[in-house]
Amino acid sequence: MPPSPSSYLPNLTGVRGLAAVWVLGQHSWNYANSPPLVVPSLHLDFTPLLKCGYVGVDLFFVLSGFLLSMPFHRAALECRATPSLKEFWIHRCRRVLPAYWLQLAILATVFFVLGIHPDQIAPRNLAAHALLIFNIVPWPVPLMNVVYWSMPVEWDFYVVLPLLAWLVTRTRWPLAWLLAVTFAVAFRVLCYWSLTDVHLARFVAYGEIQQLPARIDQFFVGICVAWIAASRPLSQRGSNACLVAGMVGILIMLYLAAPRDDFLVRADAPYIFYHHSLTALAFGLLVLGAAGRTRLGTLLFANRPMTFLGLISYSLYLWHHPLLGILLVNGYTSGAIAPAWQVVMLALPGVLIVSWLSYRFVETPFLRATVVPKRVQAEAA
Repeated sequence: MPPSPSSYLPNLTGVRGLAAVWVLGQHSWNYANSPPLVVPSLHLDFTPLLKCGYVGVDLFFVLSGFLLSMPFHRAALECRATPSLKEFWIHRCRRVLPAYWLQLAILATVFFVLGIHPDQIAPRNLAAHALLIFNIVPWPVPLMNVVYWSMPVEWDFYVVLPLLAWLVTRTRWPLAWLLAVTFAVAFRVLCYWSLTDVHLARFVAYGEIQQLPARIDQFFVGICVAWIAASRPLSQRGSNACLVAGMVGILIMLYLAAPRDDFLVRADAPYIFYHHSLTALAFGLLVLGAAGRTRLGTLLFANRPMTFLGLISYSLYLWHHPLLGILLVNGYTSGAIAPAWQVVMLALPGVLIVSWLSYRFVETPFLRATVVPKRVQAEAA
């Protein structure tokens, strides 16, 4: 489903770059032995910005909801036929699978040659990875790349997106959003109860708190703000207000979440029930503001570094963790050879180069096959 050329929003390409860099920043910070980032003279602690870099995935989910639902909204507003679902899913396959499958093949080959992680390259686990069903198979699948946990969340969203977009166009979006949040929070509660209820655990596992039923509200926020942007575009003042409110909101969430460490692993109730919903609201405001006519959004996100990072964001997301993981070999991040942060900083250019190569020679050829204008290819999530 090629979006129309008018759907290209360079600011959102930069926002996608922000999401990827945020995840990269957290993992790089972890590999650098998590140094404190404090400016004593100003009494400023920037540590939460990297400690909570996992929110970059939340931003990816909100962006996916926004970008992928926009053609459905525009078709409804213009009384046109619904975009072809066949073309939509074919384009999603071309967008996601080539770079992902190539990395799977490379990692499987490396693991086999080195004789490491035999469970991960067992045939049934490889098949579960390749088909993106490792979140629903009845056996535990050790991930070949830790970032893969989010892949089936996004993949499953593609299945229900047309229905969710239709729901927003046929009802009042605040009601639809409220239903989505209620459903997501209720499912998170069930996941939490499964820790102590053996009968419930037969049907719902706590680990599913990271999967689509529990994260549907984040995609839905993106769908709703896309409807607002398509049906009632904001003024410049409104766009600026949303952008600033979103940035302030996410900063508040970061400083609330950072002291809780890994609140999902610790099953920190009731915080785990509402964290993702509130984070999605903040990112929804940020995306809505950035998508509008705002000089601030253009300054922050439409510059060359951010748009470049946005273009390679998918490959950057896939490749950064395995490449940084190589630093663990022979203790490169232990401080024995050089301070860990120096080793990580020296490695980052290599991560960017590999990510660009993957984008240029793996992603782009398959996107061109859809005969979509180049700028629109860049924006399609």
